[in-house]
Amino acid sequence: MEKGEHLKRQNRPSMLQLRYMRELHDTKKKRGIQRVIAERCGVNASTINRYFKICIEKGILSEELEFTSRGEEWFGMYWEMYQALMDYLTEVGAREDERQKAAEAMIENTDIHILQLMLNDHQKQKYRRMKEVTVQSEMSVTFRDEARCQVEFAVYKMSRKMHKNRFSMAMHGFEEEAWIVQRSTGRYLELTLKDMAANSRINGTAMSGYLNSLKYEENDQLVAAEISGNKLYIPMNAFKMHRWPGGEQIASISITVTGSVGRMHMPESTALLCVWF
Repeated sequence: MEKGEHLKRQNRPSMLQLRYMRELHDTKKKRGIQRVIAERCGVNASTINRYFKICIEKGILSEELEFTSRGEEWFGMYWEMYQALMDYLTEVGAREDERQKAAEAMIENTDIHILQLMLNDHQKQKYRRMKEVTVQSEMSVTFRDEARCQVEFAVYKMSRKMHKNRFSMAMHGFEEEAWIVQRSTGRYLELTLKDMAANSRINGTAMSGYLNSLKYEENDQLVAAEISGNKLYIPMNAFKMHRWPGGEQIASISITVTGSVGRMHMPESTALLCVWF
């Protein structure tokens, strides 16, 4: 039996199996693809055939070796997780020559939901440390008296290095306009939901989708944001308020979002929502 021939326990793939799937995903012509992938990965074609047969039985691939909706979600989830783990290992100081082997071992031997919890906790701790270091002055923020006040906002990733694209995919799920509105229960940030448009990190394919949920952190608890029609509301008293040198006012809050883009489900991820006014 060759390494990577069968699905691991609890359907966890090996990195070699993920490479089979990556090669299949990126190849349009399926005829003779088993032999091509075998040559690229250094295994026998019979190994590829056996693995693809298992994937077909599990509903990951169709008989024509096309990814099913379940297969797109399954593969995308693992490939995104591998990339997130490589970033995580970089941030915690793992040596460059150790990162790939460590990430592969974690993918192969740890349940993906446990890995997601670990990464989310790391992001939250990173956010708390960031607040301790970067907040230069803090005080109550003054609001205008208007019932509606237009503001600017951004949603940032919390697991990427600063020189990379810092914006979270969740940004694609909102219209550009944002407002602070006065309601009977207090002031709220009002965001307008829209269909998401993004490109696949796997092959660059254009995709569309929507946000499924958004939760915000308040008193170390996750609270579901109110959604009414296409409007989403977060109470301003849940935000951390800052006043920066020069008078600029900013509010920030840790959020957790899920969404569906294309045929893939976007796993739960933590981001930083910032509002300027």
